[in-house]
Parts: sequence; C-alpha cells; structure tokens
Amino acid sequence: MDFATGEQQQEQPTLEQLDTWCKQALSSPTAEQREEGERRLRYYFPTFSETLAELSGSHEFSSGQERVLSVFPAIKGPADAAKLMTWFLHQSSEVFSITYVVRRLRTLVLNHLAVMNNSQKVELRDNLFGAIRDKHEGMPAFLIEDISRTLALVVMFTWFDILDSQDIVDTIFDLAKGSDKRSILALQMMRAFVGAFNRELPSKYIARQRRVVVTFRDKQLKAIFEHALNSMREAITAMNSNGGVASASGGGSHGSREDMVAKRMILSNALLLQRDCLGFDFIGLAPDDASDEAVAIQVPSTWKDIIQVDNFLDPYFNGYKHSDPPISSQFLEVLVMIASIRRSFYMESVRIDFVKRMSAGLVEILAGAIGLEDVENYHHLCRLLARFRCIHTLIEIEESPTYRELLAATASFTMTGLTLWEWSANSIAPLLTFWSKVASTHDARDNSNADIAGDVIATTLPQVIREYLRAMIHATSRVVSGDSMADNPLESTDALLENMALVANIARSSYDACAPVAIEILREMAAEYQSILNSGAVGDETMAMIENQLAWPVYAVGQFIGGRQPYKSLPEDDRLDAEMFATGLELDRLVQQRLQSAITAPASEALELAFIQMYCNFRTSYVSEQGYKATAVFAKLSSFVGINDSAEILDLILQKVLFNFRTWQSQSGVMQRSLQLFHELTTGYVSVRQVAKLDTMKLLLANHNSDQFQFLRSIDVYKQRAMYYGGLARVLFTGETTVSQFAEFVQPWERIVGEMLAMSDVQLAQDPVRAELLRTLRDLRGFLAAISSKANYQLFFEWFCPTRIQIIHRSVQMTADPQVQVAALKLMAEFVYNRTQRLNFDVSSANGILIFREASKAMWEYGSGVLESGRRGTIVRDMYKDRYKGVAVCFTILTRLMSGKYVAIGVMPLYGDDALDNAYRIVLELLKQFPAADVIAYPKLGKATMPMLEVLAAKNSIDLVPLDEAAYEHMMRLCVEAFDHAETAVSSAACSVIDNILAAALETASANKRSQVVELVQQRKDVAAYLLKTMLNIVLFEDRPNDWSFSRPLFCLIVLDRDLALQHTGHVVQYQPPERRDDLVKALKDLLSATEFVLTTTNRDEFTQALSQYRREVTSKNLILMVPTTQTLGAPVDLLSTSDPGSGAGAGGAGAGQQRNDSEETMTD
Repeated sequence: MDFATGEQQQEQPTLEQLDTWCKQALSSPTAEQREEGERRLRYYFPTFSETLAELSGSHEFSSGQERVLSVFPAIKGPADAAKLMTWFLHQSSEVFSITYVVRRLRTLVLNHLAVMNNSQKVELRDNLFGAIRDKHEGMPAFLIEDISRTLALVVMFTWFDILDSQDIVDTIFDLAKGSDKRSILALQMMRAFVGAFNRELPSKYIARQRRVVVTFRDKQLKAIFEHALNSMREAITAMNSNGGVASASGGGSHGSREDMVAKRMILSNALLLQRDCLGFDFIGLAPDDASDEAVAIQVPSTWKDIIQVDNFLDPYFNGYKHSDPPISSQFLEVLVMIASIRRSFYMESVRIDFVKRMSAGLVEILAGAIGLEDVENYHHLCRLLARFRCIHTLIEIEESPTYRELLAATASFTMTGLTLWEWSANSIAPLLTFWSKVASTHDARDNSNADIAGDVIATTLPQVIREYLRAMIHATSRVVSGDSMADNPLESTDALLENMALVANIARSSYDACAPVAIEILREMAAEYQSILNSGAVGDETMAMIENQLAWPVYAVGQFIGGRQPYKSLPEDDRLDAEMFATGLELDRLVQQRLQSAITAPASEALELAFIQMYCNFRTSYVSEQGYKATAVFAKLSSFVGINDSAEILDLILQKVLFNFRTWQSQSGVMQRSLQLFHELTTGYVSVRQVAKLDTMKLLLANHNSDQFQFLRSIDVYKQRAMYYGGLARVLFTGETTVSQFAEFVQPWERIVGEMLAMSDVQLAQDPVRAELLRTLRDLRGFLAAISSKANYQLFFEWFCPTRIQIIHRSVQMTADPQVQVAALKLMAEFVYNRTQRLNFDVSSANGILIFREASKAMWEYGSGVLESGRRGTIVRDMYKDRYKGVAVCFTILTRLMSGKYVAIGVMPLYGDDALDNAYRIVLELLKQFPAADVIAYPKLGKATMPMLEVLAAKNSIDLVPLDEAAYEHMMRLCVEAFDHAETAVSSAACSVIDNILAAALETASANKRSQVVELVQQRKDVAAYLLKTMLNIVLFEDRPNDWSFSRPLFCLIVLDRDLALQHTGHVVQYQPPERRDDLVKALKDLLSATEFVLTTTNRDEFTQALSQYRREVTSKNLILMVPTTQTLGAPVDLLSTSDPGSGAGAGGAGAGQQRNDSEETMTD
C-alpha cells in the first residue's frame, strides 16, 4: 500500500527503514541513537500531542516566530496518521515495530479520536480487530494484549456514539467459534478488554469513562464471565473425555497432544479471565492494594443466576485436584476471588450450602495434601483460607461436623505450614489471619463446648502461638548460622510487626491460655542465655544466635501488651501483662550487663529493637496521655521488680533510651528508634510534664552535650541531633523557664563558642575544631527549631546576639569549606524564621533591624565568596553540595526575612542602612550565576528560588529591588523553567512572580508614574510576548491543577498586548481540524471576551472564572488541541468576530487593536 503520491513518493520510507528506526528507538544503547530513531518516526507517525517544549522551542525571548512541527505531507490529521499506523501494523512482523506503533496509536486515540468522523473511527476499530485476527498466530501474548487494549480504548470512546461499538463483545464471541486457536485469542482479547475498562484513565476522562464502565459492567461483563465459565467447563469435559488430565505431559498421538495443549491454554485463559472479571471495580472504589484485608468483592445481584447454582464450586475443586501447576494455582486463585464475594450476595439457604461446599472442598485438599507440594498452590490455599474466613463468619455451619473438620484440618495444616517459612515465607500471614479471625469471634467461655468446636479452638490457639514463635526462632538460627539462604525475617520490621499484631489478636482472645506460652518461651531462652553468659567462653556466633532468637519472644511480649483494650481487659489480664513485662525487663537488664562486660561479641540490633517496642507498647497501654489510671498491673509489677507507678516506668524508659545513646552508633536502627521514643516522651502535653520532673531528665539537661552519646560524636546526622535537642528544648521550656535555668543549659555552648571566636582562621579549619564547630552549629539549629514562643525565643536572642552570633560570620567566611558554610547559613535561616510568630517584637524594639543586619551580612559574606571563586575559575566538584546548596539557603534566609513581617524594610533606605540593598544585590548576583535550566535539574534549588523571587516581587518591595535588564530577563527565564517543576507550588510561585511584576508595572503606569519596573517591561516587550505565548500554550495544550495561578499573570499579559493574545490563539485554532474548530472558537471567544481587560480586581476574578469555565467546557467536549504541524494549516480565524467563526472576518479586531493601543500608550506616557 502506498501512502504518498507524486512528490511525496520521494519521502516515502520503505518498510525495512521503518522497522530499523523502530528497533533503533526502542533498543539502541545510547540516548542519542534512540532520540534519532524517535525523531524520524515522529515525522511519519505523529500523535499531534507533542510536548509544550517542542511547540515553544528554546527559551529565546527574541524569537517571535511561531513554531510548527514538521510531519509527512500525506498526513493531514489524526485520521491519516491512524490509517498509516494501522497499515504499518498490518505490514510489519517485527516485535519492536508493532510495540512502537501500538504505543503511538494509543496516544493518538486517547487524545484525538474525537476529531475523526464515525466512518473513520469504525475503520480504525476494524483495522485493529483485523490485525489481531489475522496476525495472532506466532504473535507474543503481550503484543496481542497491547493491540487489544488500544482497540478497547477505541471502543470505550465510541461506546455511545457508534451503536455497534457495544456489540464488540459479541464479535469476539463469534471469533471464538472458529477453532481452538481462535478461542484462545478471544479469551486473551476479553482479558485485555476487561483490564482496559478497569484501568483508570487520566483525570480529564474519568467522568466519561465512568459512564462507559458502568454500562459495560451492567451489559457485557456478566456475558464475558459466563463465556469464561463455559469455556472452562468445555475444556475440562474435552480433556476428561480424552482420558487425560490437565497436565503438561500426556500420551497419545501428536495430534491429540496438540489438542490437549490447546485445551490447556483455553482452560488457563478462561480461569485468568474469570479472575479478572471478579476483580473488576464494581463500585468505583477499587482499593489501592491487593492485600488479603481488601474489601469484599461487590458482585452485582444480577450474577446470581450463574453463581448461585448447584455444584458451582465442583469444577474448581475437581479441576484443581486433577491438574498440574500452573493451572492448579489458577483454579485456587479463582476460588480466592469467589470466596471474597460479599456475604449479602447469597440468600441464607444458598449461603449455607456455599459455605458447606467450600469447607468440604478445603477439608478434602487439606486432609489429602493435594497439590501442596507446589509452592504456588500452597500459597494460594493459604490465601483462600484467610479470605474465606475474613468474608464468611462460618456461623452458619458452626454446629455441623463440617465446621469441626475444617478447623481440625486447618489446625494440622497450620502447625506444618508455620515450619515452612523458608519455602513460602509470604504464606504465614494468611494462616495467622485465618486464626486471628477465628479468635475474634471466639468466646473463651465456649472452650468446652464441643458442639461448636470450642475445644478445638481452645487447643489450637495456644499451639499456633507456640509453633509460630518456635518456627521463627528456628528460622533465625538457620539464617544466622548460614544454613539458609533465605532472608532474615527479623530484618523486615514492618512485616514482623504485622504478623505479631495478628498473633497478639489471637492471644488476647484467650489470654489466660496464650500469654503463659510467651512467658514460658521467654523464660526458657532467658535461662539458656544466662547459662551461656555464665560459661565464660562465648563465641560471637553463639552470642549472635541466642540474642537474635530472643528477639522473637520479646517482640511477642511487647505486642501482647500493646494489644490490650482497656474496655475489655480484665484484672487477670493486667497481671499477666505485668508478669510478661517484668520478665522482659529482667532480660533487658541482663543484656545491658552483657554489653558492659568484657564480652566483645557485637550486640543484637533486632533484640534491642524488640525491647524498645516492648517499652513503647507498655507505655501506650498503661501510661496514657490522658493521665494515670490505676490498674492491677502496677501492684503486680511492684512485687516483681519494685516498680510502683507510671513515673517510675517513664524513668525506666528514659534510662533505657540514654543507655542506647551511649551504646549504639548513629547509623543503627536502634539509635533512630530510640530517638523516636525520646521524641514521643517529650511531645505529649502530659508526657513532657511528667518527664520534666524526673531526676534522670534533670541530669540530662545539665549534661546534654555528653561525649558518651555516640550519635553526638558524628557530624553527619543532623536529623538525629535536631530530634534530640528539639526534645530537650521542649522539656527545658515546660512551664516558666528562668534566665538562670536557660544560662545553665547553654553553658557548654557558651564555652565552645567563646573558645572558637578566640581562634584564628587557621585554627578553626583544623579537623578536630572544624568537627566541633559543625556539631555546635547543628545543635544550636536543632534547639532553636523547637522554640515556639516569643518569650523563649527572646531568651535565646539575648544570649546569642550580638556576641555569639559572630560564630556564624566566622563560619561563612571559611570559603574553602562549603559544609561549614551551609551549616552556618542554615542556623541563620532558622534564627530569622518567624515560626509561630515567635519574632513579633515590641513596636519600640530594634531587634528586628538587628536580625536583618546580621542576616544580610552573612548573605553578603557568603555571596562575595562565591562570586570571587567564580572569577578565579575555581573548579567545583559537586555543583549542588559545594555551590547551589548554600545559594538556596541564602534565598531561604531572604524569603524568611521578608515574609516574617517583623522588619519595616521600607524605612531602612531612609536612614542610610545599606543592609537591605546589600541583601538584594547579592541575591540578584547569585541568581545570575546559575543557568535557568538548573531550577529543574536541582529541584531543591527551584523550591528555594521561586518563593524568594515571590517576596522580591511583592507589591511592598518591588520598587526597592535594584533590578537591571539582565536581572529582569534572567528572572523571567527562571519563571518559565519553573512552570515545569515537579512540585505544583513552585510553578504557582513562578506565576505569582510574573503577576506581581506586571501588575506593579501596569498600576504604576496607570498612575502616570515612572519606575524601573515600568521601564523594564517597556524595553523588553519581547519578554512579555514570549511569556504570553508560553502561558497561552500551557492553558490551551495542557491540563494543570493550578489553573488559578496561571490565570493571574495571563490576565496581565493580555492587558499588555491583547492583539498578540488574539493572534496567537487564532494561530493555534487555525491548525485545528474543522470538526473541532467551531466549538473551540466559541470557547476561546467566551474566554477572551469574558471581561474588560483593564487591571482591576473584579476583572481579574472574572477572567479566572472564565478560564475555569473554559476548562470545564473543553473537558466535557473532549477538545484536546493538536500541536500545529506543517500539514494542518486551515483558514484564518478571528476569535472576536460576530460572524461565522470559520469565516475569518469580523469587527472584533478593530476594537482589540484600539484596546492594545490604549494599553501601550499608558505604558509609554
């Protein structure tokens, strides 16, 4: 097929060339080669959805030429592109080619199918269907799925427009009648359709997709599921009639083997299709995960006639018993989905039969261990047990023998399964879930009631706990000794705690029977641990083995205590908690003694984390934030370990935390978890006051800078230091803090800072002093960050200024050490931060001015060093760490100074204070030092730059900023780059910068005043023109969540040059297909004539509302604009014409031109 004529034949590529370019685009080793292949293919396979950057070109303000994309001359629109792509899809047999063209075709369909007429849509749909039908033999399954998904998109978007689109499922059913191969293909296509309809599209299509999906669910999904059921039954019947089972191997002739393979594929695809149908989003609230705790499947009641039938479950259980993996696993997967169907779907009598049959099938599998030698079968059976018990309470059968048989068989299976952790580690959680659900509905008073299997449950629950702990202890021994290559279960703390929570739920249902199990195991192992310590000769491996094993019973004790529910807990339960906690506490003391002894074996991180978890859970359960409530636990604890009340518990926990501070390195998980616990102790309103009264805490406040704490020796753990000193600050400032108390606390810092200020620059740069300097700067910052009240900040301010703040200036002047410079600047950034209005000084106070001067001086010192380094050509090894990080902090300092509103900056020039001017000048110079593109390349730099520019361009400060033409141009470049920042807040700030500058220029000009901003905007009209085109492109071609932010500067730009706005939008509309043009012209006309383009608040708001209305209209009509191309130019358009939108003539242009002239005269008068 030729797709070009005449002169176009010279450009027409061969099939081999297209195949080569596709392979190059998808598999070339270098980015340059891949981009070259993409560039060539975009010319022949355009999607008309290219990016804004491709449309706008480079950020050269002087470039006023409109950009269009070059495409193959034969392609006049999306329909031609789709026709060429489907032709290539039919012609090529290369995997890369088909993959690439289907991906491009899907993008085209998603964005521009609406511009095609119905005949073109039908042709595209039929071509895709034909490609699948004619080329499926030998085609990989993933390609069939890709093409089918694209076909499904076409069907979805034409569902209500073309009547026979809804008949596509019947067409696929007809395709299945041809042969076994066609039947397999039909099942694969239906799977792709179900997946495509169930997959959420981008937000602008959601409303339309939901309408289509609801109709598909109600009219087609049931038929698809029924077809899958029938295909499964027919395949099973055919295989049984041939005397074979659904196994991979089989006897017979070559033809019969081929038939059996085909039947197996039909059976496999039918099962997978059933699974996908049952996993469909029936209610529009699909969960974000596929966990076994997911909500029940909301199958519609209209499906009752195909599910609530006699012997519905029989084919699945029989199929499972007589098949090999992977089909046997697929049978179980479908059974898992069936077991998850909501209980209310079944009438009571039917539900009883269903539960009995499901239970009987499970008992048969469990009793005979059928197929359980395969790990997938085993895992899905565990999932089936968990789901079945989660959805169905089994109360319907609890008095029948089946219930007892099910529990007994599951109990035996569980005891074995818990020992198979190495074989199928993920299967333990479903087993524990099953027994947790059983325990949740079990009443301990029924333990002796054999009629409802109470005796089985009472016996099994303690056994489950015992076997789980024994299995995990054995697993740890094998991993530590190197006998097993499996992952250490202690390393996945989240999964461990989830499983332990299930175990705790089991234990709490029958606490008097289950808690002693954990106590017994803990005491046995503690005794073994004591004997090992007493033996004297202890090897590292032996010590690592026993201490890691001990982590399991300690975790169990902690989770059991944490599972306490006050309204359900009995005094006997609290006494058991006391006994467990006391046992764990004695073990912890023994471990601490070991760590302080001569034994050199490394400590076990897992065991320490388990102890911390135990302390946290005990505090949560018995030392609540609401205050102390007497329970039986303290009376029992008093007799065991001499702890009488909650204050002693808090003191004990604090001592444990401090012991970990002294013992563990900063990089360890124990240190991080200990600091979190310290943070929790000092955060609650009641807790922080309780802790502040403890003698241990008072001692810590007096010796907070202790060299004994491992993490305080490091210079690279600021977050840990901040968490530590933040907690100390909250404790120190609890209640009324006197000057003497504060002075006593900061005395160590006062000594260190005084000594350093007396040193020379050479001495400060020496490694020991430098490390101490870094630590001090970061400690001060962490302490200062936790101060939230004005009075407490005043204490710090009076201590720090004006003498000790000089340590910041000395540090900033260390130009050869960026790490110290950044630490000092970050301390200054925190010092000037008006957090919780803590810097609101009295009206007569000069403190705000003093702070501004010190901050301005620090920025000037740092900036001068950076500029001097640039002039000398100093090589920067790490651009972000050595340069941009400090620059970003300077920007943050200025942002906080300006937004804090505690300095009257307007008066500073009046009395000759150059601090403000210096701050502005050095920031603008630093701004010019980095390319605009680095705002995107270094996201943190962008996050600091845009808020800083926003405060610079604020109405009350823009006239004070010494802007020149170069700075103005660079600021605008930065804003344009920031439009594409990953964080919406940054692009919104960029919009605010442009809006503030242009609004200031317009307001000043309208008042017949002159200013530097007016002159800059007047001189650089090319900048405003570029901004206008860029922002119009964003509004027209993109769907952004912050349209409001873009509407504000866009309004100002249109006020400046409305003619250009009309010209550019007309240019874009001129390249749109005729089918879309009229609706688009109407929408744009409503937008551009919604208000009078004069700068007032009312007009701004009306334009913003009009832009929101424009967005709703183009979304409802699916008016996705096509990028202008060389082959899609149409007739000129006058957007404000009162005649036919497509005629290109009207009276609106003159008015627009007059308004533009008025604006220009205002700016130049």
